[in-house]
Amino acid sequence: MVEAVGNRTDPSLLSGNPPLITVITICYQSVEYLEHCIQSVVNQTSDNFEYLIIDGGSTDGSVDIIKKYEDHLAYWHSKPDRGLSHAFNQGLEHATGQWVIFLNSDDYFSSSTVLSKLSAVLNENEDKDVVFGQVQRVSREHEPVSLEVPMGQPFDWSEFLKRDTIPHPSSFTNMNFIRRVGPFDESYRIAIDYEFYLRGGRGLKVLFWPELVSHMREGGISRIHRRACLDEWIRALNHHHASSALFIAIYGNYLRLRLIVRDYLASLRGKGE
Repeated sequence: MVEAVGNRTDPSLLSGNPPLITVITICYQSVEYLEHCIQSVVNQTSDNFEYLIIDGGSTDGSVDIIKKYEDHLAYWHSKPDRGLSHAFNQGLEHATGQWVIFLNSDDYFSSSTVLSKLSAVLNENEDKDVVFGQVQRVSREHEPVSLEVPMGQPFDWSEFLKRDTIPHPSSFTNMNFIRRVGPFDESYRIAIDYEFYLRGGRGLKVLFWPELVSHMREGGISRIHRRACLDEWIRALNHHHASSALFIAIYGNYLRLRLIVRDYLASLRGKGE
C-alpha cells in the first residue's frame, strides 16, 4: 500500500483558500493510458483546481507514473478498495473543492483551457447541483480517433429516466449536493453515478454547457457489461420511485429485448466472417 499527500502547489491552496474544482482520477492497472489522462489535467491553464488520484493497488507500473507527477497532486494513494464506488468515495473524502469532476484513467480533457473556461460558468451557477458539458467517445489507440459526434444536450428529467444523459467525464458536481444526498452507494458496481443523481429527483438543478469538455475511450465498464448495467439502472429507478413501476417494468423489458437482439445479430455477423 502506498499513500501520500502531494505538494499542494496551487496558489489558492497556499493562500489558505479552497480550490474551486477538485479533479479526481480513479485507476487500477491503467499504465497504458494513465499518463495521457494525468497530462491533460496537470497541463491545464487554470490555477484554481486540485488534483487527486485514487489507485486501487496497481502492480503494472501505474504507481511509477503517479509518482512522476507527484508534485502536481494534492493527494494520492495506491491501495486495494472494494470497487469503483468505494474508490469514488475515497476521493471525495480528500476533496476540498466546491465542484468535483471524476476523470478516470481512460478519459482526458479535450484541451488545456477547459477548467479555465468552466471556472467562470461554475462561479455563475453556484445554485446548480451539477454542470456538465459534452464528451466525445474515441478509440483506444494511443493516437485515438473520434468514433462519433460529441454527446451532450440540455438536460430533461423525463429523458434522464430513459437513459443516463449526464456523462460523468464531463460533469462537475456541486459539493453542496454531495453533502445533501450522501456518498456513492457501494451496492452499485456500474450504474453508480446514475443512481447518485437520481437522488436529486425532479428538483435536480442541472446546467448544460454546450462545449466539449472531455474525451472518453471506447470500452468502459458500462458498455462491456451492458446487461448488468441495465439491471442496476432498473434497480435504481425502482429504489427511488423515480417513475411508475409499470413504466419501469415495460421500458426495462424493452431495453432487455434490444440487448438480446443486438447480441444475436452480432453473433450472426461473427459467424459470417
